[in-house]
Amino acid sequence: MPELEIIDIHTHTFASADRGISWQQSIGHATPARDGTIEVLLDLMERTGTSNSVMLMYTPTRFMFQARIRNRELPTDPGEREQVEREIQGLMVQRMIDNNEWAVGVSANDPRLHTFLGLDPVYMDAETMVGEIEDKQRKGAKGAKIVPLALAVYVDDERLWPAYQKLAELGLPLISQAGAGGETGDRGDPYGCPKYFSKVMDDFPDLKINIAHLGHGYEDDVIELCRRSPNFYADLSGRLAEIEDPDEELTAESLVEFIRQCGADHIMFGTNYPMGDLEQYARVMRSLPLTDEEKELVANGNAKTLLGI
Repeated sequence: MPELEIIDIHTHTFASADRGISWQQSIGHATPARDGTIEVLLDLMERTGTSNSVMLMYTPTRFMFQARIRNRELPTDPGEREQVEREIQGLMVQRMIDNNEWAVGVSANDPRLHTFLGLDPVYMDAETMVGEIEDKQRKGAKGAKIVPLALAVYVDDERLWPAYQKLAELGLPLISQAGAGGETGDRGDPYGCPKYFSKVMDDFPDLKINIAHLGHGYEDDVIELCRRSPNFYADLSGRLAEIEDPDEELTAESLVEFIRQCGADHIMFGTNYPMGDLEQYARVMRSLPLTDEEKELVANGNAKTLLGI
């Protein structure tokens, strides 16, 4: 078969190298291999036969808020303190909106790049959240992104309901961080535990949902969710590199078995650029012992369905 076309459903991009590097360092990557800029991503796409990439706009509003108030003397009066905190939260929301605006501007200038806007149901009220979805959809956004571990909310938190309703109404998909990382919430599970999408799927059956990293640590739940609905997907971001790592348990054969249990029409290629190496991921993707039809679905076909391209 001709060289397999690849669509990267999961990247993070930044307006400058400094921002991309500092963000990676803030999440534990001391010496980043890539800076997260559009220029580096486009070069990698050209070299790997990647036709399209999705830019997921993650603005860590809660962590930025905590950093802002950590060394600040806040009013002792509860009402005054609440007012100051609300004002700072508003600044964090504006940072998220500004990042979304930057991304749709990038997408408008390059049809190979697709924006998924960031959302925060904690600091944004319902009107702001829905308005941001509508505004960015008009400007070309193809979907939305949430990071439960950063928001400290489970995905079935009803503060997200207005966003889910609007996304379903507009036919826009949702991509969510998922897996065992981050804090444990009041239910005893990490906020990214994928099983909580079950209620979301019940209430919004038309909403297309993709979870990142194959729901790392909760693969059995992912299989069950994929089997429940044709609108549920999982991506390979952060995982394909494990196949070439002798310290990891995932092998090409065990991954193929997992893909087939979910159904190849539910799994999508993704890297987590700039942390993930697109060249390595593309090489591993092309070497997986899948059928040609399965490879097409995982590498590009499912993403085309999700993105409408």
